[in-house]
Amino acid sequence: MDIFKKIDVLHLKLGGNIQEFEAGAGLPTNYSDRLSEEINLLLNGCGLFDLKACWLIALRGPDAGTFLQGMVTSDVLQLEVGQIHSSLICGNKGKIQHHLLILRSHSNQWIVICDPGEGRSVGTLLDNFHVREDLKLRLLNNEEMLRMDLIGPFAENILEKMGHDPDNFQWVFEGTKVLSYRHDLGRSPRFINLVNIGAIQKFVEKVLKFQNVDLISLEAFDLIRIAEGVPRAGVDYSTENFPQEAALGNHISYNKGCYIGQEPHARMYHRGHPNWLSVWLKIPAKSPATAGSPLFQGGKEIGEITSFGESIKDEGFHRGIAMIRHEIAKENKLLALEPDQQPFIEHEPLPSNIS
Repeated sequence: MDIFKKIDVLHLKLGGNIQEFEAGAGLPTNYSDRLSEEINLLLNGCGLFDLKACWLIALRGPDAGTFLQGMVTSDVLQLEVGQIHSSLICGNKGKIQHHLLILRSHSNQWIVICDPGEGRSVGTLLDNFHVREDLKLRLLNNEEMLRMDLIGPFAENILEKMGHDPDNFQWVFEGTKVLSYRHDLGRSPRFINLVNIGAIQKFVEKVLKFQNVDLISLEAFDLIRIAEGVPRAGVDYSTENFPQEAALGNHISYNKGCYIGQEPHARMYHRGHPNWLSVWLKIPAKSPATAGSPLFQGGKEIGEITSFGESIKDEGFHRGIAMIRHEIAKENKLLALEPDQQPFIEHEPLPSNIS
């Protein structure tokens, strides 16, 4: 699509590396020599994160809500118009298949936001399960909307200056409709914006005219979300994990009724626990730890670091996320990088931990 190329030119001018996903939509993975600047924007200004690679699938009709309710782990019927939350699609045995964001844009329309590269699989799955329900599935990326996120303390103020009413998620920019949903990244303010394709280039250009605002990459995004204790699909957990192992307590409703994977989730929640658990790490600044480093406790290997981020808030330590044995996660004992090493890495529950 031509608009993809026009936006990607902005990334390339900054020395950006772009990973292409479905339909040629690119995601800026990193820029050359700009990481500290990007982090400063995210902490003290605003970063524009180009997420046009995320497929947006609209489900509209009288049965849209009840159909989606049976497909995903969250309670979509509890969403008010203008609200958004995180969710999952799981298999019959309860393991994660897809991570999603779900927003309600009308009384009978929900929009499923897929992770980059996941859209076609999610769309095919929804289409295969849709048999007689009175609803229509529509891919918004083709002709209607694309996703652009604003992250950082200035994000809300910038949207207001562009015409967004804080009390109304739907607003008008350049004569076209924009949907803006606040969905914070831990404690970092974040607005997810679905922008009309016809106006998206002007939207990006206008945002970038403000002071203390610029494009950010996946590399910078990852450092912020690690510092906030937010696990990422495909990095901190995979299709081999249960939601409980990934500490995704804010993605599941345990009282909404039946959905795919509900039975094993309920059994584990009420009568057992997972074998593994994602935890948040505090790692001394001079540690040689990296993503993929094994972790040890009592001389035994008990897990590994899945995400590692150098300190960005002058806390005196680095942050990381790890998947470790459940029994170790429940103990207040330090971890080591070698079997015969003095333990020195602290761990604590992730903010979204299932209690």
